[in-house]
Amino acid sequence: MFEILLNQNVCMYVMIVCGCIGLTGRAVMSSYLARLAKAAERMGTTRKKQLMEMRRRYEDITSLDVNIHDTAAFVDKYIDRLKIGFIPINVWNGFVKNMGVAAAGTGIFAAAYQYYVVGDGVETLKMLGCGLAACIVLVAAHNQWNCEWHMRTLRDSARNYLGNSLANRLKKEEEKQTTKQDTVEAMAACSETDKNDRIKRKAKPARKAQRSDKSDYDALLDGIMKKMLADG
Repeated sequence: MFEILLNQNVCMYVMIVCGCIGLTGRAVMSSYLARLAKAAERMGTTRKKQLMEMRRRYEDITSLDVNIHDTAAFVDKYIDRLKIGFIPINVWNGFVKNMGVAAAGTGIFAAAYQYYVVGDGVETLKMLGCGLAACIVLVAAHNQWNCEWHMRTLRDSARNYLGNSLANRLKKEEEKQTTKQDTVEAMAACSETDKNDRIKRKAKPARKAQRSDKSDYDALLDGIMKKMLADG
């Protein structure tokens, strides 16, 4: 079986396919993270679903008067859940790295089989060279499209926006709302005081009238008593 596969250069095709898949996967992941990192620099107005969800969740938690002390942990939780399509970013990255392992493993296996079983030194070098070339291409793609750098930039931009810009804006809005509420309460207290003063001012003439009526009644009684005494 292995002889048939080697005679048809199937192992070489496997290494080439692994290299192409790894190269394409690395390019896709780098492009995806680069776009997110660029959008995170204007996170306040971005329309990226992942960043909007992170921003909205932060605003919701803050509106509940819950302080987020560790912004880095909050951001990491959402970035670690990023997906390319339906595949988590960590699974995608592991798959791309495993393509290099598959290419190297196939090359070493094919070269060992050619050398120890078939005894063909030329084919051995050919298989080793093909596996080495596939690994070099994947390493070069890893260096050229540095996904770790894009991921670090994305994290730093998100932490900076949430911990500084958004946090300060929400704090100012809360202070403004508190000041407005205090002003409304003060105005309500002033209105209540004015109302009480008006009630007191209206009550004073009534009290004076009561006192005047009482004085007239006393004078009338005195007059009657005097007349009765005078009549004897």
